[in-house]
Amino acid sequence: MDPKNIRILVVDDEKGILEALQTHLELDGYSVDVSSSAKEGLELFQKQPYHLVMTDINMPVMDGLIFLEEIKSMRGDTIVIMITAYTSLTKVLMSRAHGAADYVLKPFRDLSEVDAAIERAVAQLDRWNKIIEETKNVKLSAGM
Repeated sequence: MDPKNIRILVVDDEKGILEALQTHLELDGYSVDVSSSAKEGLELFQKQPYHLVMTDINMPVMDGLIFLEEIKSMRGDTIVIMITAYTSLTKVLMSRAHGAADYVLKPFRDLSEVDAAIERAVAQLDRWNKIIEETKNVKLSAGM
């Protein structure tokens, strides 16, 4: 999948993290929106679909776990990557149980961990798109 066709939403209450991730991902060719709160991120998510969401776990008002649950209830095929500086094992396990695809710890030593998580997500998107296309082709050739 061409990066310019992939929409990413980054949600974090730290302005520096938002700016760094937005700049880095846009330089890689992705279409990126950012939000400094889960509530605002949810409003953006309701207005337009995103292929991928990166969200901090520990945020005021609405934490990343609740945000993850809301996203998955609205559009279960969205890939969600959790990012956090610190958290408990319970939150990590809950993230996984509620559908998070990956996890990245901050502060980022460099952005290679983010790149690796994004690459895994894009590979997953590519795989599902191929399955959908193959299914459509089978139905067309069968006259369905």
